[in-house]
Amino acid sequence: MTEARGPLWTRPAAAKPERLTREVVVATAVGIADREGLDAVTVRRIAAELQARPMSLYSFFKRKDDLIDLMVDHVLGEMLVDEIPADWRTALRAVLHRQLEVGGAHLWVMSVFGARAPIGPNAARHAEQSHAAIAGLGLPPERAVRLLRVVDTYLWGFATLAGQELAARQRDGISEEEWSASTEAYFAELTAGGDLPRLAAAGRQGLLRGEVDAWIADFDEGLDWLLDGFERTLPG
Repeated sequence: MTEARGPLWTRPAAAKPERLTREVVVATAVGIADREGLDAVTVRRIAAELQARPMSLYSFFKRKDDLIDLMVDHVLGEMLVDEIPADWRTALRAVLHRQLEVGGAHLWVMSVFGARAPIGPNAARHAEQSHAAIAGLGLPPERAVRLLRVVDTYLWGFATLAGQELAARQRDGISEEEWSASTEAYFAELTAGGDLPRLAAAGRQGLLRGEVDAWIADFDEGLDWLLDGFERTLPG
């Protein structure tokens, strides 16, 4: 401990410990999950990072499932966009791109989102934004719900597969360049025998999702197919 020197009044005031709040606890848990995966999130680990007693955290949640629900809602808050464009397709694309961007920063959320019922306050705000994005279509409420459910199914299916592949790379501790080179060599060896002619013709992307930079282009093309089909069902 550093020795206090000089009169009390001339010494810097001692730093006060940060007040423990649910927001601080959840943000700390999200940070641990981002760095080390969801399995690393425990009450003791969070308490250690906050220099708090483990039992003090149970005033904010009673079980880990509750904590994960809070973490998912925290991430959904990050998925909110600042402004909804006027054109419905542009607006919907902006909402979905934001989800992909934030989901890529919180890979663990991909593995838990589909297994939970996100109905927290940020989930409600996100749903409101999604409905606002397509409000210009003037759809009956039940049809608007169906459209958004179809789009969400496409989004989360795409994001889950892409996230799993990216997480595997991170788990193995290899760079994008190393992953590309190693999988290119593997794919060439796999298809060299000629017994997988269609896969060989499709190229490595027929088996693996490819580089991160290509994901958005793939996502957007698939989204256009989906929305083009929906648009053809609209009256006149």
